[in-house]
Amino acid sequence: MASDILVKRLGVVDSTNRYVRDEAAALWRNGYSTVAVVAEHQTAGRGQRGNVWASELGRNLLVSFLVRPGMSLEVTNQFLLSQAVALAVHMAMRCYGIDTRLKWPNDIYVGERKLAGILIELDCCGAFVEQAIIGLGLNVNQSEFPSMDRVPVSMKMLLGREIAVDDVLADIMDCFSRYYAEIKWGNKAAVAAEYRALLLGFGEQRRFIDADGSFTAVVEGVEPTGHLLLRRADGTLSRYAFKEVEQVL
Repeated sequence: MASDILVKRLGVVDSTNRYVRDEAAALWRNGYSTVAVVAEHQTAGRGQRGNVWASELGRNLLVSFLVRPGMSLEVTNQFLLSQAVALAVHMAMRCYGIDTRLKWPNDIYVGERKLAGILIELDCCGAFVEQAIIGLGLNVNQSEFPSMDRVPVSMKMLLGREIAVDDVLADIMDCFSRYYAEIKWGNKAAVAAEYRALLLGFGEQRRFIDADGSFTAVVEGVEPTGHLLLRRADGTLSRYAFKEVEQVL
């Protein structure tokens, strides 16, 4: 397990992101690059677009990372934190023989089924990200899910066996430590390029929906701010912020 990450474990909590926000001052310890708060269960776990993250008690990985990048990360490069976590999950899953792709802005997929989701909350000071809370929900051992628009999948469903949640946490934390260090060392372009290559729709014609309706486009990239760049069939380049466009799977 990454030695530069301090881990705090909880039983049942409404939301790990909410807990970290309320307790950030007490949780932070000098000498650690990151604090990780892990819960057995969340009663009010949140996902992107106001969705609820449904999870059975003790069956999945529910963790929020607290980082304070300060002058090592500009607000204009804020999306790098989401990219670092997504890449950490991707690399950790490779250890189990699971091949994932990343769906903008903050989802991890296997094929066309959702394995994990990320939710980030930022506090900025001037031009820099003072503090970030990065929530991750990863389906590990759950086999049955409530009806929802995105069909979920878990590691157990893919591998046919139970997996120790703590082992998955350790693998992800090791990978996240590496990517977060790359950001702090200034190797931002390399992190962004690795994320872009794993994006669903990168270099492929895909269907999207925005306020004007359905269209096809190729994912051309993601700006450091997190804006998605789509190249339409007529050559037009469209730029979208969070919640302005959805890729249809």
